[in-house]
Amino acid sequence: MDIVRRNNEALRGSVVVTSERGSGTTFTIRLPLTVAVIDGFAVVVDDETYVIPVDTIIECTEMPASAEDALCGVLNVRGEPLPFFRIRHLFGVGYEKPARENVVIVQHGHRRAGIVVDRLLGSSPIVMKPLTGLLRDVPGVAGSSVLGNGRVALILDTPTILRGVAGTAAAQQGSYR
Repeated sequence: MDIVRRNNEALRGSVVVTSERGSGTTFTIRLPLTVAVIDGFAVVVDDETYVIPVDTIIECTEMPASAEDALCGVLNVRGEPLPFFRIRHLFGVGYEKPARENVVIVQHGHRRAGIVVDRLLGSSPIVMKPLTGLLRDVPGVAGSSVLGNGRVALILDTPTILRGVAGTAAAQQGSYR
């Protein structure tokens, strides 16, 4: 519980423990409203980690080797068109295409798209903090999280990204890849 207390206080929260003989113990954990805990799926592009909310993920698959190294396009996934985009181009990181890429297929409402990443790390609870100052209005970013290794990961705003990808993919004249 000491670790929980220290981490919570670092977020400007509090932990209160009260006990009553014969009734039990109550733990009250308060987090500031600027913090939320979500189930996140960590992915890597180049050397940067990003988090995708798990509740938006449908599946993960390997990107076809024949796919072009374009910012976005359309894939044929089991006979259905799927618009996709590469995080590396969207955020300007890691300009070299790795030997293998993965596609995280996400959905919000009726919109679906593939987010192309280098590696899949897996899911875990993520403490999400909102961005402030100049970073507050970055399109496609919902917040940030400090990872266990001390680095900061951006948490992707799936609904905003899907709106942008759907519009960009519709504007392209490419065929299924």
